[in-house]
Amino acid sequence: MKNIKYTSTIILAGLLTVAGSGCKKFLEMKPVDNRVAENFYKTEKDANEALNSVYDALQWHTNAGGGGFSPDPMLADIASDDSYAGGASRSDSPDMIQVDQQKIAATNSLIRVYWSNHYTGIYRANLLLQKLPDINMPAAAKAKMAAECKFLRAFFYFDLVKWFGSIPLITVPQNPGEYCVANASPAQTFNQIAQDLVDAIQVLDKSDLRTSKAHATRWSAEGLLGRVYLFYKGVYKAELQAGSTAVNAQYVLTQLQDLISNSGHDLLGTYADNFTKANEFSKESVWEISYSNDNPWYDWNYIQGGEGNMQPLMQAPRIEGDPLYSTGWSFAPVTQELYNSYEANDPRRTATIINMETELKGKVSTGYQHTGFFSKKYTTTAEYRPTTGQYELNWGNNYRSIRFADVLLMAAELDLTNGGSQAQNYLNRVRNRVSLGSKTVSLAAIYQERRAELALEGIRYWDLLRQGLPVAAQAITITGKKGPSYTGDQVDYNVTFNQATRGLFPIPQSELDQCSSVLKPNF
Repeated sequence: MKNIKYTSTIILAGLLTVAGSGCKKFLEMKPVDNRVAENFYKTEKDANEALNSVYDALQWHTNAGGGGFSPDPMLADIASDDSYAGGASRSDSPDMIQVDQQKIAATNSLIRVYWSNHYTGIYRANLLLQKLPDINMPAAAKAKMAAECKFLRAFFYFDLVKWFGSIPLITVPQNPGEYCVANASPAQTFNQIAQDLVDAIQVLDKSDLRTSKAHATRWSAEGLLGRVYLFYKGVYKAELQAGSTAVNAQYVLTQLQDLISNSGHDLLGTYADNFTKANEFSKESVWEISYSNDNPWYDWNYIQGGEGNMQPLMQAPRIEGDPLYSTGWSFAPVTQELYNSYEANDPRRTATIINMETELKGKVSTGYQHTGFFSKKYTTTAEYRPTTGQYELNWGNNYRSIRFADVLLMAAELDLTNGGSQAQNYLNRVRNRVSLGSKTVSLAAIYQERRAELALEGIRYWDLLRQGLPVAAQAITITGKKGPSYTGDQVDYNVTFNQATRGLFPIPQSELDQCSSVLKPNF
């Protein structure tokens, strides 16, 4: 997306110490900017730049700027039964293969980067929340900015607690010497997330994402609260508490019904249109992360400064000469199990999966764990092809984090399990859009609909975990099976879900080493 970008000025709160005789000239250079933490955070303009820096950390969700090639939605798909690790060869990304094989070491570089990126976003949100009371700006603008920070902090923490479970819960900036924080319980972290979202819902604008210019809205917060509640209730079998507010099923259903009835969000007429450039920030998009492909400076020499989305390039086929798709790195090849899971005549399969045999017109090179299937939702289509900067890095595909279809299915699930009368209607709305007609509503029907509707959007893994470890194990464990287009040895495709880890990443070893006195392994 070229029109909405998170451009920010980052103010360092600490000191950079440079040692060595070769640094003298560098240290004597005049600073290009005289703004530091002590003289920043004074005006509304300062506050907006600081807020942009919090939004900027969102892009590390799927780009290389945060220090790694580990798009979060793609990692979750690889951990599920919808994708394998893939890549050029087994040695291409051993850390990603660990995720695929459910054998993740605490030294895995992907999880270290993931941990660091998210806590950076949390730090930026905490810092602005601390500084806001003393900034000279209108009270209403200050309250809205605080609500956005809380939404973003909730978003970052939800990502972390899903993957790591018992993590440090930090809600104020840490001073030197305070960086090591003990594990909080999942309940403490989830309740903080709920509190942040309940607070945000009261203040954020009731607008669509185009009007808000990609800033979080009330509807974004209500949709995220639905995700948070369903995951916590499913995995931990408990209710959320936001201060004095009981965030139970009825409370969350009321928020989702508010979104459904009053937001103006709705389903697009054609399912596949959700993932086109013309429909970024569409009426179906409740929360979306913006990327840009127009940064000429974004190359391998300045990887931390870009705003492009790495996921399309990483999971596109290794193809040459195709008029629609540019060559990619063939990570996250799609499983035969996902391809076979669709109902007959469901158009979502062809809108979700590239079938090499029937769609690709160029020469395809097979990579590791080749299945003949690739993701179509986030890939290297011609309309997104970069025209400047580094080709591999500069893809502008926005990530649709929460779609209205997901909201309908979350509401259907809560309504069905709490004695409501709208679950069938919500399910039918999703199915009618793709001309499949009515199906009797049940939990099994809703979960199957979620798989078909939301496949390869980074959601399936979490849906499996919240149904219970036995369900996740049955789905993810695949041994002795190969599809007709699979290449390589059978052992390459064998996956066994590791119930001992409860589906979690281990806390990075580097964090455990630095904070061994207080931070403990999470399983």
